Amino acid sequence: MARKMKTVAEFRAYERRLPRYIDHEELLYTMHELSRLISVHFDKVMARHQLTHSQWWALMHIFEQEGVTQTELAVIMQLGRASAGGVLERLEAKGWIERRADPKDNRVRRVYLCDAAVPVFELMNEEGQRVFKTWLKGVGPDKEEEALKVLRLIRANAGGHTD
Repeated sequence: MARKMKTVAEFRAYERRLPRYIDHEELLYTMHELSRLISVHFDKVMARHQLTHSQWWALMHIFEQEGVTQTELAVIMQLGRASAGGVLERLEAKGWIERRADPKDNRVRRVYLCDAAVPVFELMNEEGQRVFKTWLKGVGPDKEEEALKVLRLIRANAGGHTD
Protein backbone atom coordinates (compact mmCIF):
# COMPACT_ATOMS: atom_id res chain seq x y z
CA MET A 1 0.00 0.00 0.00
CA ALA A 2 2.13 2.84 -1.32
CA ARG A 3 -0.24 5.73 -0.82
CA LYS A 4 -2.27 6.41 2.29
CA MET A 5 -6.04 6.35 1.92
CA LYS A 6 -7.97 9.27 3.34
CA THR A 7 -11.49 7.90 3.32
CA VAL A 8 -13.20 4.62 4.09
CA ALA A 9 -14.55 4.58 0.53
CA GLU A 10 -11.00 4.79 -0.86
CA PHE A 11 -9.87 1.94 1.34
CA ARG A 12 -12.86 -0.22 0.36
CA ALA A 13 -12.13 0.38 -3.32
CA TYR A 14 -8.46 -0.52 -2.74
CA GLU A 15 -9.36 -3.69 -0.85
CA ARG A 16 -11.75 -4.86 -3.60
CA ARG A 17 -8.85 -4.77 -6.07
CA LEU A 18 -6.64 -7.07 -3.97
CA PRO A 19 -6.14 -10.58 -5.42
CA ARG A 20 -8.00 -13.36 -3.63
CA TYR A 21 -8.32 -17.05 -4.10
CA ILE A 22 -10.65 -17.34 -1.11
CA ASP A 23 -11.90 -14.87 1.42
CA HIS A 24 -9.17 -15.17 4.08
CA GLU A 25 -10.81 -12.57 6.27
CA GLU A 26 -13.92 -14.70 6.59
CA LEU A 27 -11.91 -17.80 7.46
CA LEU A 28 -9.94 -16.11 10.24
CA TYR A 29 -12.97 -14.18 11.46
CA THR A 30 -15.00 -17.42 11.62
CA MET A 31 -12.23 -19.15 13.57
CA HIS A 32 -12.11 -16.23 16.00
CA GLU A 33 -15.90 -16.13 16.31
CA LEU A 34 -16.13 -19.88 16.99
CA SER A 35 -13.47 -19.57 19.68
CA ARG A 36 -15.41 -16.72 21.26
CA LEU A 37 -18.71 -18.65 21.08
CA ILE A 38 -17.16 -21.68 22.75
CA SER A 39 -15.68 -19.53 25.52
CA VAL A 40 -18.92 -17.61 26.09
CA HIS A 41 -20.95 -20.83 26.17
CA PHE A 42 -18.60 -22.54 28.62
CA ASP A 43 -18.35 -19.38 30.73
CA LYS A 44 -22.15 -19.38 31.16
CA VAL A 45 -22.27 -23.08 32.07
CA MET A 46 -19.32 -22.91 34.44
CA ALA A 47 -20.56 -19.69 36.11
CA ARG A 48 -23.52 -21.69 37.42
CA HIS A 49 -20.93 -23.71 39.33
CA GLN A 50 -18.93 -20.69 40.59
CA LEU A 51 -16.11 -21.32 38.12
CA THR A 52 -14.62 -18.41 36.20
CA HIS A 53 -13.17 -18.54 32.69
CA SER A 54 -9.61 -18.31 34.02
CA GLN A 55 -10.28 -21.08 36.52
CA TRP A 56 -11.71 -23.61 34.05
CA TRP A 57 -9.04 -22.65 31.51
CA ALA A 58 -6.31 -23.23 34.12
CA LEU A 59 -7.81 -26.57 35.16
CA MET A 60 -7.82 -27.74 31.55
CA HIS A 61 -4.15 -26.81 31.11
CA ILE A 62 -3.16 -28.42 34.42
CA PHE A 63 -5.00 -31.59 33.38
CA GLU A 64 -3.07 -31.65 30.10
CA GLN A 65 0.28 -30.85 31.72
CA GLU A 66 0.06 -31.90 35.33
CA GLY A 67 3.15 -30.87 37.27
CA VAL A 68 3.59 -27.69 35.23
CA THR A 69 5.25 -24.83 37.08
CA GLN A 70 3.26 -21.74 37.99
CA THR A 71 5.46 -19.70 35.66
CA GLU A 72 4.95 -22.13 32.74
CA LEU A 73 1.20 -22.07 33.34
CA ALA A 74 1.19 -18.26 33.30
CA VAL A 75 2.95 -18.31 29.91
CA ILE A 76 0.59 -20.95 28.49
CA MET A 77 -2.45 -18.98 29.67
CA GLN A 78 -0.94 -15.66 28.54
CA LEU A 79 -1.32 -14.20 32.02
CA GLY A 80 1.10 -12.35 34.22
CA ARG A 81 2.66 -14.42 36.99
CA ALA A 82 0.70 -12.54 39.67
CA SER A 83 -2.62 -13.06 37.85
CA ALA A 84 -1.91 -16.75 37.34
CA GLY A 85 -0.94 -17.00 41.01
CA GLY A 86 -4.29 -15.50 42.00
CA VAL A 87 -6.19 -18.02 39.87
CA LEU A 88 -4.19 -20.86 41.43
CA GLU A 89 -4.84 -19.53 44.95
CA ARG A 90 -8.60 -19.64 44.31
CA LEU A 91 -8.39 -23.16 42.84
CA GLU A 92 -6.29 -24.28 45.79
CA ALA A 93 -8.80 -22.75 48.24
CA LYS A 94 -11.53 -24.85 46.58
CA GLY A 95 -9.37 -27.95 47.06
CA TRP A 96 -9.07 -28.62 43.33
CA ILE A 97 -5.31 -28.22 42.99
CA GLU A 98 -2.23 -28.28 45.12
CA ARG A 99 1.08 -26.53 44.63
CA ARG A 100 4.20 -28.43 45.61
CA ALA A 101 7.81 -27.40 45.75
CA ASP A 102 9.94 -28.71 42.92
CA PRO A 103 12.20 -31.47 44.27
CA LYS A 104 15.24 -29.83 42.64
CA ASP A 105 14.46 -26.17 43.40
CA ASN A 106 12.34 -25.09 46.40
CA ARG A 107 11.68 -21.69 44.79
CA VAL A 108 9.73 -23.37 41.98
CA ARG A 109 6.14 -24.45 42.62
CA ARG A 110 4.57 -27.21 40.53
CA VAL A 111 0.81 -27.56 40.13
CA TYR A 112 -1.11 -30.82 40.55
CA LEU A 113 -4.78 -31.72 40.48
CA CYS A 114 -6.63 -33.01 43.54
CA ASP A 115 -9.33 -35.67 43.45
CA ALA A 116 -11.85 -33.03 44.53
CA ALA A 117 -11.58 -31.59 40.98
CA VAL A 118 -13.06 -34.74 39.40
CA PRO A 119 -16.69 -33.48 39.58
CA VAL A 120 -15.60 -30.29 37.80
CA PHE A 121 -14.00 -32.32 35.02
CA GLU A 122 -17.09 -34.51 34.78
CA LEU A 123 -19.20 -31.37 34.36
CA MET A 124 -16.85 -29.97 31.69
CA ASN A 125 -16.85 -33.33 29.90
CA GLU A 126 -20.65 -33.58 29.94
CA GLU A 127 -21.02 -30.07 28.57
CA GLY A 128 -18.33 -30.74 25.99
CA GLN A 129 -20.20 -33.81 24.78
CA ARG A 130 -23.38 -31.71 24.42
CA VAL A 131 -21.46 -29.12 22.40
CA PHE A 132 -19.86 -31.77 20.19
CA LYS A 133 -23.21 -33.42 19.50
CA THR A 134 -24.99 -30.15 18.70
CA TRP A 135 -22.34 -27.95 17.14
CA LEU A 136 -20.65 -30.67 15.08
CA LYS A 137 -23.90 -32.12 13.77
CA GLY A 138 -23.40 -33.15 10.14
CA VAL A 139 -19.60 -33.05 10.39
CA GLY A 140 -18.40 -36.59 9.75
CA PRO A 141 -14.99 -38.00 10.71
CA ASP A 142 -13.49 -37.24 7.29
CA LYS A 143 -14.55 -33.57 7.36
CA GLU A 144 -13.41 -33.23 10.95
CA GLU A 145 -9.97 -34.69 10.13
CA GLU A 146 -9.65 -32.40 7.10
CA ALA A 147 -10.61 -29.36 9.18
CA LEU A 148 -8.11 -30.35 11.89
CA LYS A 149 -5.30 -30.65 9.33
CA VAL A 150 -6.03 -27.15 8.04
CA LEU A 151 -6.33 -25.67 11.54
CA ARG A 152 -3.08 -27.33 12.65
CA LEU A 153 -1.32 -25.94 9.58
CA ILE A 154 -2.62 -22.44 10.31
CA ARG A 155 -1.52 -22.78 13.95
CA ALA A 156 1.93 -23.96 12.85
CA ASN A 157 2.21 -21.07 10.37
CA ALA A 158 1.24 -18.65 13.14
CA GLY A 159 4.03 -20.17 15.22
CA GLY A 160 3.24 -18.02 18.23
CA HIS A 161 3.40 -14.80 16.22
CA THR A 162 1.39 -12.08 17.89
CA ASP A 163 2.84 -9.12 15.99
